[in-house]
Amino acid sequence: MEYVYGLKKSGISIIKFFNKNKIKYHCWDDNEYTRKKVSKIILNNKLINPDLTNLNEYTHIYVSPGITVRQKKFKKINKNKLVRDLNLYWSHISNEKIVAITGTNGKSTTTKLIGDMIKKHNISAFVGGNLGKPLLDSLLAKKKFTHHVIELSSFQLELISSFNPKISVLLNISQDHLDRYIDFKDYIKQKKKVFTNNKTGYNLISLDDTYCKNFYKNRKIINKISFSTKNKNADIYYNNFTIYDNFFNLNKKIKINKISRDLNGDFNYQNILVAYIVSKILKISKNIFLNNLSNFKGLPYRNKILVNNKNLIIINNSKATNVEAAYKSLQNYNNVILILGGMAKEKNFKKIKKLSDKIEIVYAFGHSSEFIKNQLHHNIKVKKYKNLELVIKNIYKIFKENLIKKTLLFAPACTSYDQYKNFEERGKHFDLLIKKYNRRFINAQN
Repeated sequence: MEYVYGLKKSGISIIKFFNKNKIKYHCWDDNEYTRKKVSKIILNNKLINPDLTNLNEYTHIYVSPGITVRQKKFKKINKNKLVRDLNLYWSHISNEKIVAITGTNGKSTTTKLIGDMIKKHNISAFVGGNLGKPLLDSLLAKKKFTHHVIELSSFQLELISSFNPKISVLLNISQDHLDRYIDFKDYIKQKKKVFTNNKTGYNLISLDDTYCKNFYKNRKIINKISFSTKNKNADIYYNNFTIYDNFFNLNKKIKINKISRDLNGDFNYQNILVAYIVSKILKISKNIFLNNLSNFKGLPYRNKILVNNKNLIIINNSKATNVEAAYKSLQNYNNVILILGGMAKEKNFKKIKKLSDKIEIVYAFGHSSEFIKNQLHHNIKVKKYKNLELVIKNIYKIFKENLIKKTLLFAPACTSYDQYKNFEERGKHFDLLIKKYNRRFINAQN
């Protein structure tokens, strides 16, 4: 008998897999609304509260990535029984070629960029994991996928002991999810589990931060390909719209003439390098790789430009849920009105001060607004509001007073859970607010 705890996307996918394969299970979600919502796919009243049963009696306890396994109810359980959807997925993989992507920032864009490219090469590919479709959907589909491109979070990786993808990718590491781990070292330890020890597999590792660089130096990690936007000695290096390949072809230069607007920003150059390396490993033509870059349609709420005219640029980066993501987004702009807010995962926002010359003012909102103001106000002007709509309403008052070109950057550096279900709902609300107040602003100008 199996047990599934947490009935969001990954949990539902596991239940569907169990139903299809006639595997006995019990399940639960702490949210009553969620339980009612999924009750139609749960066969024969399988809902059993974990507080009312001995979880050690089950073969495995499949815990949703959104739930920490450091809860009290898990303390007395055999640790080998605690697993995620990745464990079940991996145990049923046969000959599929897996491209597994992790990192603190940029995972989703890289996953989609590679997935799109592989599909354009007429390869049957499943694209999902932490992004979009859950992992088990790849095994439930009627269509057989020869390749899987999967985004993996540290939460999915933390309970896996043996994992051997065809291609493993580590994009970057910076402080994140410290509310879920003992310390930063613990978080880094989970990311390491993405690496393959398969002699025919590849480990793609960035040299652009200290932590990734240390992994690259680790002799136990084999078949490594380094990539960088800073280090010319990397196997694959990017500079000034040119890829320098010293791994597959000595001193080869690949000039990139056009990049989609949805790949704007220096932080996307890592994603481009990884897509190039994957294209070489999978023998995808240069033309397909370049065409994919120029026509790429990005995911919503990731540095999406909503307005771009002579007076104003407005960017929605609701996906920036940590300080590093906000910092990288900020690097690309000047005269910035920066919106930060939500529930802070980190106790230090001081890195933002390093780019204070780019910032005109910070608007902070939500649960951590007071904390953010206290961190930044000595170096940067900060205004604090209760919610996002009040922020946008007051920002547009500034636009009426001063038409010097400005950049409005929504890069919250916090989770959304104080006022929204997720960063997508937050991003959608930002889009609607900009549409509403921008229309009023234009009408007033006319």
